Amino acid sequence: MTTAVLNEKLEVFKKSLEDIVATLKNTEEAVLYKKPSEKEWSAMQIVSHIVEAVDFWVVDLEALLVVPGAKWGRNHEHVRRLAAVDESVVSRINKDEAITALQNLVPKVEAALAKVKEEDLVKTAPSYNPNFDGKSLSFLVEHLIVGHVAGHYGQIVRHLKKVR
Repeated sequence: MTTAVLNEKLEVFKKSLEDIVATLKNTEEAVLYKKPSEKEWSAMQIVSHIVEAVDFWVVDLEALLVVPGAKWGRNHEHVRRLAAVDESVVSRINKDEAITALQNLVPKVEAALAKVKEEDLVKTAPSYNPNFDGKSLSFLVEHLIVGHVAGHYGQIVRHLKKVR
């Protein structure tokens, strides 16, 4: 790691994943697939989304380190994003597989952040998502990897309260 900021971000990321894993372990598996409403995801859909999204953003981050300024990102209609939350796909994921997939994100994120230099964090690039256009790599790390997972932990907790 090149900066204390990245170390702090990595610790927040790890803590969020640990909290999600603990929640999954302490929840009856069938409850994880219940949706609070027709328009909301189940806890397992959220977990599947987290795994897919972090993988996606880590690949984008690493690519931007190699090709600074390249167009990056996606919108909410991205096919991999949609597939990750499809109920028929999610129904085939069991709790132990989900926990393993979440835990496997830690070394991926650690390896990616180890490649980031302090001067990389301020670099910007155009994005396929107009909301992210011209954002810096620090935005990608802070919001799309770290903050995204932390936010989804809270969402999982809220959803589980609704379905219990």
